[in-house]
Amino acid sequence: MRLLAEIALVVIAAIGVAICVALLPGGPPTRQRRGRVQEQSRPEQLITLQRLVISAKANTLHVHAYLRPLLAEIAAQRLAAHGYALESIPEDRGRRLLGEPLWEIVRPNRPFPEDRHSLGVSERTFGEMLDVLEDL
Repeated sequence: MRLLAEIALVVIAAIGVAICVALLPGGPPTRQRRGRVQEQSRPEQLITLQRLVISAKANTLHVHAYLRPLLAEIAAQRLAAHGYALESIPEDRGRRLLGEPLWEIVRPNRPFPEDRHSLGVSERTFGEMLDVLEDL
């Protein structure tokens, strides 16, 4: 009988602790809350860039409208450090310095894509373009 009373006392104490934790501000920690904290710890600009890269894989419209301006700005800054202006660099030199895939996206007067729904930039190609920009 004494053992049964001790077990009941432990169960009641556990319930009391659970109630106290639930009454704490913010409630008990959950996995969902930890996920939110991790998401909030990433800078908003990084989240925006990740979404941009993902959408650029979808189709050429996203590449032209959203990714191109960002890549052109970065390429212009990198080229300027070497004494070139993206707007006036000769085409052959631009292709040589930036590589074919990146040049085709950032080149001045690039026409709007005819097939807006064709596939955009693959992860591999995007990675290669980033490598070119880093090395420039």
